[in-house]
Amino acid sequence: MRNKRIWEIVFVGLCISILSFLLLGSTRAESPTYDEVTYVEAGYQFLLNRDFRFDPFNPPLAKEILAIPTLINKNVIYDPVIFWPRVVVILFTLTLAVLVYIFSKRLFGDMSAKLSLILFIFEPNILANGHYATADLIFTFFLLLSLYCYWIYRKKFTLRRVAIFSVIIGLFLSAKLTSIPFLIIPLLGLYVLDYKNKKDLIKWPFWKKRIRPILLFIFIVLITLWGTYFFKMEPPLGYRFDTHRQAIALAKNNQVIRLLLTVPVPLGSYISTIKQFIMFNSKLYIKRSYFLGMISLYGISGYYFPVLFLLKTPLAELLFFFLSLYFFYKNIKRDKYILFPLFFIFFIVLFSDISLVNRYILPVYPLVIIYAGQIINLKIINKKLRYVLIAFILIWFIGGTVSSYPYFISYANEIAGGSKTGYEYFVDSNYDWGQGLIALKKYQDKNNIKNLQLAYFGSIDPVRYGIEYEKIKNLSINDYKKDQALKYDKNHTIAISATCWYFCGYYKNLNFKNSKPVDIVGGSILIFKINE
Repeated sequence: MRNKRIWEIVFVGLCISILSFLLLGSTRAESPTYDEVTYVEAGYQFLLNRDFRFDPFNPPLAKEILAIPTLINKNVIYDPVIFWPRVVVILFTLTLAVLVYIFSKRLFGDMSAKLSLILFIFEPNILANGHYATADLIFTFFLLLSLYCYWIYRKKFTLRRVAIFSVIIGLFLSAKLTSIPFLIIPLLGLYVLDYKNKKDLIKWPFWKKRIRPILLFIFIVLITLWGTYFFKMEPPLGYRFDTHRQAIALAKNNQVIRLLLTVPVPLGSYISTIKQFIMFNSKLYIKRSYFLGMISLYGISGYYFPVLFLLKTPLAELLFFFLSLYFFYKNIKRDKYILFPLFFIFFIVLFSDISLVNRYILPVYPLVIIYAGQIINLKIINKKLRYVLIAFILIWFIGGTVSSYPYFISYANEIAGGSKTGYEYFVDSNYDWGQGLIALKKYQDKNNIKNLQLAYFGSIDPVRYGIEYEKIKNLSINDYKKDQALKYDKNHTIAISATCWYFCGYYKNLNFKNSKPVDIVGGSILIFKINE
């Protein structure tokens, strides 16, 4: 037993070491993505000045966590790879890996846990978002932690367990607003499914016995949530930089709106954030997206997410998952803790038409991985043959992931033709999020490129990396050079971020119409040479 325990620790330690190596390698290779610096700067304002105006669309916890290194040295924001904020996310990713292992082991056994851990450390979507200084991985961690705590406490919720669970749920709600539909509703559903005599749920005596823990739960959740705002009181419609807001005009003739704009209350910022989130997901905001050859200004609903998931997820991982679903579907009493929230998340996003990207459903990946891991327990195949087949599939899986190193964000599976053609199906943070400037600088130096024309999608000025270029029409928010006209001659190299390729209209340019990029740099920047 002792030797088994030692080998288990060695195995987990080796997996964590491999995961650390891959994440740190990507961190060093990629320039900050479009949102990272903004997230860290907002978190810095949250921590230092308690000013929550810098990001009114989501609760503050994830950004506060990202900004912790800025309290020691503010200049980490201006690091070319914002290393320390990214390291914070990497620590969460490593902890999430251990949590996946523990959860899988308790649900499906030792071998399933080992397979799930291997799948996790080579999952390209986890590797992509597991080192970026954004909220997605932190949100994913708290979702799985909440689900795990519910699972281990479900048989008996003592007051102590209620208190612990309440704090975790409060932190989860503080990470991202999608926490409410993604988990709170599924947890209520699981509670109903777990209760044996469901008729009691509509009777007063059932709830009378539980008033005390329910009130304790609500109180601790709200206090934890408010604590992430440092117990600051603000108006429900929030303070904003914009003095020309429509609400201000409406307040002149509406006493209620005037009160909502001026009277501070507990969790006023959170209420305001919910309002902003609802507005953002309406038709009031342009949410430009590209998918499968179609550009939309207001998002694409229905088929978008399922198809995107099938193109961005390794086929080997999908194979393990669907085989597990086929052979173990009868174990619903046990598997519902994974499948119910997983399918509910997909159900929710089917009806969303915001500018969706795969990272928004990042929480489904640990759930898919945990469930897929149980395929190793399949009894209908001889044990040795089963392990050999799984080993071959894992080699295929790992090879596909490693081939996209260090630009895991650009990963696309074989259906989409791999990373080199992924941009033909999707862009933005599904493929090109501004991560390629470091690689572009190396490419320019290696090929001695003197006349470079660049259309960049991102929030970092390419000049910071020493890139010499002429700016052409782009989507950069911090490049203040004047746009130059495209030069179609053999002396110029044209570099176009994949997102700019579509949203700036280059894909319609007759000079590029029938040509393929001669190279793709940083997993995201298309390189063209015009032959005369």
